Amino acid sequence: MTNNLSNTIHAWCSKNLNEETIRELDHDPARVIKLYRDFTGNGWLESVNIFENPNTFRDLIEIGKILSGYSSAISNVIGVNCVCAMLLTTFGTDSQKEIGRKVLKGDILTCFSLTEPDAGSDIGNLQTTATLEGDHWVLQGKKYLATGAAVADYILVVVRTNPDKPLNKGISLFLVPGNVHGIKLSPQQKIATNSFASCEITFDSVRLPQEMVIGGQDFGWGVITFAGAVERLMVAASCVGLSRRILEYLYEYTQHRMIQGQPLYDIQLINHQLADMAIKIKAADLLLGNAMELLTSGATPTVEICGAKVFASEMQQEISMAAMKIIGGRGYLKEYPVERWMREGLLSLYAGGTNELQKNIIARNMQKDYASKTKERNS
Repeated sequence: MTNNLSNTIHAWCSKNLNEETIRELDHDPARVIKLYRDFTGNGWLESVNIFENPNTFRDLIEIGKILSGYSSAISNVIGVNCVCAMLLTTFGTDSQKEIGRKVLKGDILTCFSLTEPDAGSDIGNLQTTATLEGDHWVLQGKKYLATGAAVADYILVVVRTNPDKPLNKGISLFLVPGNVHGIKLSPQQKIATNSFASCEITFDSVRLPQEMVIGGQDFGWGVITFAGAVERLMVAASCVGLSRRILEYLYEYTQHRMIQGQPLYDIQLINHQLADMAIKIKAADLLLGNAMELLTSGATPTVEICGAKVFASEMQQEISMAAMKIIGGRGYLKEYPVERWMREGLLSLYAGGTNELQKNIIARNMQKDYASKTKERNS
């Protein structure tokens, strides 16, 4: 991202996202959507196709860092819609690609829905199905924690289309209109960002024409694997951006907070804590950058992506808690932003798959890698 674009986005955030507005965004869906459309109206997101132009994806990651330092509500709505737009413009038909382009202009809102009440990290337990009846698919089942579904014009839904095959050969991704007959949306109250609601979705014999499949029947595994990679990188970016903002705030706070006649920052225990934060933020940003460059080069950096997400999210939790301790009892007050940052940052532990799931993936890849190396040494 060029310095000019970065400065322009910072200027937009400073103008539109003051502390009062940010607090209101926690419970004002209409305002979140208005701000999203204002942001996209500047043309900053009109292309995020990782295969056509990797630089647009690099810009998206930088945008995620900047926005997360101001408001997770805006960061989330842009992240969710950009992932969906990327799937539509990469894997969709011509008409689906056009929907994706409209998403990036802010004309259409979307949502991605994979998780179910009994299928979170245990994705193998996916129960929602789509059965072909004549020239229509019939969807049946429930989804859970579908962020953005309440305001979405379209919901990208992962379902089983061939229960007799393994999961990686028997699921498909559908483009479901948010107002289709047979769909029921129930918003779920969260500890933060309720203005961009997560929902439980019930599909009761929802009928869809065959052209609503994205990427082809039973090809959903490849699509959601790509979606997971992109989402994890965006989660890592949001953690880096939020952590930077917390560190900036703490530096300013400790410069002005006096204790025993000296700034709090001058106490070595405090400035060392901030130094540790700076080191970890830089390390998280480097892990993110490495994983992103590998992905945009055409590689499949599973371990690097999962590792970047785990490190960044756990770092962000450490920094949030340290901030609460450094500013003391003020951290418990709503008038200070630290409690909001802590609430908002918790999502990073789950978004894109729990950290435990990421470690499972890393462990399986380690096992394959070391088994192969052991075999080579013994041959």
